[in-house]
Amino acid sequence: MQYEKLDIVNLVVVIGLVAALITAIFYMNNELSTTISAGLLGYLGGLVRVNNSTNKDITK
Repeated sequence: MQYEKLDIVNLVVVIGLVAALITAIFYMNNELSTTISAGLLGYLGGLVRVNNSTNKDITK
């Protein structure tokens, strides 16, 4: 198996959004947690779309 090299910027953004989401859930802020989760899903969807446009199979 061959894995792609991790991009440090994307990794930091995802970790930051997950930490913010957990904090928002812990403090019971429903609107903020909904917004952060939608942003996280959109960001991850954008990463997959960009990776697929380079014609690389990321499911290996």
